[in-house]
Amino acid sequence: MKNIKYDSTSKNSIITYAKSFINKSFIDILDNDDIEKISKEIDKYNGKRKGHFGDLVEEYLFDIKNNSDAEADFKEVGIELKTTPIKQLKSKKYSPKERLVFSMIDYMTIIDETWESSSFLKKNRLLLLMFYLFEENKSLLEYKFKIIELLDLLSEISTADIAQIKQDWEKIVDKIRRGEAHLLSEGDTLYLGAAPKASSSKNRRAQPNNDIGAKPRAFSLKTTYLNYLIQRFLNKDIIKHSSLNDGQKFPLTIEENIQARFAPYIGKTDIEIENMLNILYEKRPKSHRRLLINKLLGSTANKIEEFEKANITLKVIALEPSGRLVESISFPTFKYTEIVNESWEESYFYEQLTQKKFLFIVFRKTSNSEAILEKVKFWNFPMQDINEAQWVWEETVRRIKNKQADKLPRIRDNAVAHVRPHGRDGQDVIDTGYGTKEVKKCFWLNAKYIEKQL
Repeated sequence: MKNIKYDSTSKNSIITYAKSFINKSFIDILDNDDIEKISKEIDKYNGKRKGHFGDLVEEYLFDIKNNSDAEADFKEVGIELKTTPIKQLKSKKYSPKERLVFSMIDYMTIIDETWESSSFLKKNRLLLLMFYLFEENKSLLEYKFKIIELLDLLSEISTADIAQIKQDWEKIVDKIRRGEAHLLSEGDTLYLGAAPKASSSKNRRAQPNNDIGAKPRAFSLKTTYLNYLIQRFLNKDIIKHSSLNDGQKFPLTIEENIQARFAPYIGKTDIEIENMLNILYEKRPKSHRRLLINKLLGSTANKIEEFEKANITLKVIALEPSGRLVESISFPTFKYTEIVNESWEESYFYEQLTQKKFLFIVFRKTSNSEAILEKVKFWNFPMQDINEAQWVWEETVRRIKNKQADKLPRIRDNAVAHVRPHGRDGQDVIDTGYGTKEVKKCFWLNAKYIEKQL
């Protein structure tokens, strides 16, 4: 091993040393003996060891032995080392390959913590982030570091983001305190999530106040928020959208901000709200409700910075006068040839159900052309219903494999979800994988199910 030259008691020394690796791989940094040792390790695990690259970085570049300590990696200065992969898009921009995962959540002890004194902050307040470029068909030895930055989670992001991450942590811990660790979902929160982390989908851990075992989970920064950090580090502010906190004297969390913006208008008709906001139309466009929502959000476009960072999908919902919802909610189309090779917990549908947050803006039509703004509701798919959605997905895969892509689960087959066409028209078809073509389809959450959630 080459001499490792940095002062573990000096932040500047650690950062300067780490940044010397930018645009370099292990092959560029290490001597032949170390390269040979790592090559043998790579062959031994055959790419199946989670976090192997990060372990190698700690051991061979910083002389830190692999551990599960509650303290940060650089104990004297409180810096935690995190390596995480990025990918390069066709546009040449960098994007996170996956969420940034932190330490495991100890369900039994975290319920006695507060945010300020939390084990999470103790270990992860100061993060030395080392982003390396993942490239298909390349060895771990060839991955090059592209971005290396020190991030203080309590001072180097906006006060609104700090407040949001704190609220996310508290939501996760409150759910654990209620004995609902088995119902945790990444969709519960906005920037900081509780990501599943187990070698097997059947692994379970004890939780307080409930005998039901819960999936092992770890805190993580979601990919959408991580993407925001990456662009900021590169001084490429791709998120040039309106912010909910523009013009706000005191930054608020996303949910606080939304409630404050909409509260004065709940119970009023869309026309009354337009009058209050001095919006005048000679002829009201079909999208007038979405334009009205944009106005209330302080945006002239459909893009809101916080929604991009938190993976929030805004849906304007119009209930019938009776309260009935007619429209189901669609997800992106799937490819018949790809979905049959997925597993449920690695499927795109599962990812969307467990990670996405919806913001429902709910209008109820009156007997004339007006509609009353009835409520504003953040919603994510409840984990107690995940088995119903799993049945729809698994039945879809089974039927495609049995050459029945034209007979996928219908809305009457399941209380939660179904499959139906989502192409431009009946001619918008793709390969089924067994010699025929079938119209593009996607998963939908049933209108009646969403109506009950509202």
